[in-house]
Amino acid sequence: MDSDKGILERTPLQKGDTCDSEKNASSQSPHEQGMNKKPARSNLYEICAANHWKPPLFECYKKDGPCHQIMFTFKVTIEIEDASRNIIECYGAPQRKKKTAADDAAEGALWYLKNIGYGMKNK
Repeated sequence: MDSDKGILERTPLQKGDTCDSEKNASSQSPHEQGMNKKPARSNLYEICAANHWKPPLFECYKKDGPCHQIMFTFKVTIEIEDASRNIIECYGAPQRKKKTAADDAAEGALWYLKNIGYGMKNK
């Protein structure tokens, strides 16, 4: 693994190798395994705290569908408190569960923050 960029290297499978998820999971550092288990919301809260921003604000933006199959769409708002004072709003895809819908919105926000240079730092 290239620790500077956080990119995993791919190695071709040899004869007799398997794609066992337990084997692959054990090759990751404990920090990487923990990052994979955390919900996107937790990672987003950590980035906001590390940068001394206000916590992200999650709200149920829309409810669609019949009462027995409601789909929730969440919006997350982040105020970046630097010289530009930007406000980011990310909308997730409709989901059947509120927590899943909030995580979907958080994943979009994490993607955007990573692309503008505010991603999680490797420890």
